[in-house]
Amino acid sequence: MKKKIIITIVITIVFSLVLATTSFLTIFNVENMRKVKSNLKNYAEYIVRNNYEDINEVKGIKLDNTTIRCTYINSKGQVIYDTLGEVYENHLNRIEVKEALKDGEAYAVRNSTTDNEKLVYYAKKLDNGNILRLSVSFKSISYFNFYKLGYSLIIGILIFVFTFIISMKLVRTIMKPVNELEEVTSRIARGDLHIRAKAKTNDELGTLGKTFNNMADQLQNKINEVMDKQNRLESIVKSMESGVIAVDLSGNIIVINPYAKRIFGIKDDIIGEKIYDYIEDFDINYFLNEEEEISKEIKLLHPVERELKIKKAFILSGREKIGKVIAVQDISDIKRLENMRSQFVANVTHELKTPLTSIKGFAETLKYVEDEKTREKFLDIIDNEAERLSRLISDILVLSKIESSTTTDDEDFMPYIVIDEVISIVKNMAESKNILLIVEKSEKDIKLHGDKDKFLQLVLNLVENGIKYSNEGSTVKVRSFIKKGDYILEVEDNGIGIPKEDMPRIFERFYRVDKSRKGGGTGLGLAIVKHIVKIFNGEISIDSELNKGSIFTVTIKNI
Repeated sequence: MKKKIIITIVITIVFSLVLATTSFLTIFNVENMRKVKSNLKNYAEYIVRNNYEDINEVKGIKLDNTTIRCTYINSKGQVIYDTLGEVYENHLNRIEVKEALKDGEAYAVRNSTTDNEKLVYYAKKLDNGNILRLSVSFKSISYFNFYKLGYSLIIGILIFVFTFIISMKLVRTIMKPVNELEEVTSRIARGDLHIRAKAKTNDELGTLGKTFNNMADQLQNKINEVMDKQNRLESIVKSMESGVIAVDLSGNIIVINPYAKRIFGIKDDIIGEKIYDYIEDFDINYFLNEEEEISKEIKLLHPVERELKIKKAFILSGREKIGKVIAVQDISDIKRLENMRSQFVANVTHELKTPLTSIKGFAETLKYVEDEKTREKFLDIIDNEAERLSRLISDILVLSKIESSTTTDDEDFMPYIVIDEVISIVKNMAESKNILLIVEKSEKDIKLHGDKDKFLQLVLNLVENGIKYSNEGSTVKVRSFIKKGDYILEVEDNGIGIPKEDMPRIFERFYRVDKSRKGGGTGLGLAIVKHIVKIFNGEISIDSELNKGSIFTVTIKNI
């Protein structure tokens, strides 16, 4: 802008100087012409008044150091004498001569045919009818000559320099606030929203600065408002327990939250990238491109097998669709729980149906049996099945209570006291199979905090299993000690053991390893144990070898 102003000023100054000089020269030449004509007339009257008839008397007369040419012409146009010398041409057709004969005097400016030079003529008719003509070179009148041109150029240059200096000061005065405003604008564009222009004057530039500052204030408020909304939105999206992905119509990612990245195994920042380059699942990509489908359940195989529920909505700008947003929910746990519930109901139905069928069948048979021995046998079977049914229902109720309970009766207790109580409970059961119970306690006093009854149930189930699945004459060991700040409970037997392929499922509800175990329990004991261990913030592990025995280890951390 400064360059344009300077160029404009220079052009204006030059144009003004040229126009002023041209006007001055024109006016001066006109005025000088009038003055020359007046002087020529005065000289002519002077010559007539003094009656100079000898050529030598008028020869050498000068006007402003320029010799005046004097010519006497008779009424027939013949030159009587001329200060230039002998002239033989007839001058009757000369303009000034013709007009002087007609009007008494005349002026003319033309090229002389005698000396081939532009002259200014004045002709006067004398009383005797002759013509007195005076002329002077036009060069003596024109101001625009080389000598005067030099002065004009010097004066013009001085005027130009002086005017240019003043103009530059004026430009700096104007451009300083403009440059400051430009700098402020540039810094605001780079993100410095706190800087403001200095409006020092009350003129248009000052008003512009104030208006700009007002605009900057409003811009900062709007940006802060937008940033605040964006931060809140980002915080909400990041904290959502659902995946959110927004893409434009070309498939470029606009927004993706950490949950969605975790689901699809994405670690990099992929904003602006094509979604199809990072999510290669055909069903998801097809769902994104499909216009009509709004919700769908999809099974994801990579990077981890998951069950996903996906919902889709369009991003609108006015009435125009500019993109799509999808919400991704991992329903794997829900599906697994639904499956477990279905299996649980099926297992419970199956487990209850078996003893009930036996009881019903033998009860109906008893109506027709008269043999006392057979009746006693059937009654024993009915009693055993009823007992089994009672244990099954009891275990189901215990498991349900443990799973649904939100509060526990926590207290400090000594685990070895609970273990001694369990040994007393199972003593008769062990003696019936001639099994030796050995308890190894730590000499150090140990205290646990939690539900004492649930801990008793945990130990009881493990010891009962050890006795139940051990052969006669075997040994069941119970160890209680502290290791690296953690409480350890171990129940070891040398019974039938557990195959390796069955160990991952040993803690599932109603899961039993083989037929040899079917008559022994409900299949819920270890499931109950696992839930109680979780309540105590612990872990349970198993080390078993087929036909050699098993070791169940419970670790309760940081007691």
